[in-house]
Amino acid sequence: MKRLMLLLFCVALLALPGCLGKSIEAKLEKDLKSKDTAVRLDAAKKLGDVATAEAIRLLLLHRDDPDYRVKEEIQRSLKKIDRRTFLN
Repeated sequence: MKRLMLLLFCVALLALPGCLGKSIEAKLEKDLKSKDTAVRLDAAKKLGDVATAEAIRLLLLHRDDPDYRVKEEIQRSLKKIDRRTFLN
């Protein structure tokens, strides 16, 4: 019983930073504004995985990125979300 309680306590501690911090979308929104193309590209990919309404809004806001690779990734992410939504 003590082991189970310790395990549950550890799991709660691991989950705590995510609960107290900013949402993943807020971090990725900041990354989409980065001067570094690689950071923006990674953010666009991750937003496609998140697939929330806020992720869609951010992708649509940044679909005119100056770098063609980021634009293409944003389009892929939007299509990925669209397919996921359509299948549900």
